[in-house]
Amino acid sequence: MTTTMLTQYNDTVPAGTFCYIDPEYQRTGSLGPKSDLYALGIVILQLLTGKPPMAITEAVETAIEYKSLEQILDKNAGDWPLDMALELATLGLKCAEFRRRDRPDLENDVLPELERLKTLADAQSRQHREEIDVIPPNHFFCPILQEVMEDPHVANDGFTYEYSNIKTWLENNNTSPMTNLPMNHKLLIPNHPLRSAILEWKIKTGFSNSDL
Repeated sequence: MTTTMLTQYNDTVPAGTFCYIDPEYQRTGSLGPKSDLYALGIVILQLLTGKPPMAITEAVETAIEYKSLEQILDKNAGDWPLDMALELATLGLKCAEFRRRDRPDLENDVLPELERLKTLADAQSRQHREEIDVIPPNHFFCPILQEVMEDPHVANDGFTYEYSNIKTWLENNNTSPMTNLPMNHKLLIPNHPLRSAILEWKIKTGFSNSDL
């Protein structure tokens, strides 16, 4: 067997701090293809929890066992979807197995799983952004019927209303629908900037009042 075919390497010194070094190297002095996976597993668990590496595998294993993983997730890293956090934590623990032979294969197991989780996370993030974008800003609503305006007009009270709604209101009332104070006049002024903003937003989101 030639040197290039060996899967154990004894003439390489690993770099890194104690907590990231393969336990089997510490015990036997030999490195293998899965030695770096241990450090990757520890890093994954740190990204999830924000905790120092010492005893992090035990902390995560205990949290999973008692269904309290959410409590140890790093809040400064954003809102982790719990299902994906659990899958990522499980992957991290597999990579950080004490015995090298129990760790997954980087190319065939770890990378495809990371790609899958990334795809799911991107899809959820995109869906979340779309849900936020489709919620109309408050100032797009007519105060009278609480519908997104199509033809906004400013009345004497300084508020903007859907033209047909405020026109009908003023035909039967001399007071403001918002303040109940008397209107000095019934002149209605088109709010062109707001109308343009609403139209642009509707085109972008494909929104209609039937969506409410």
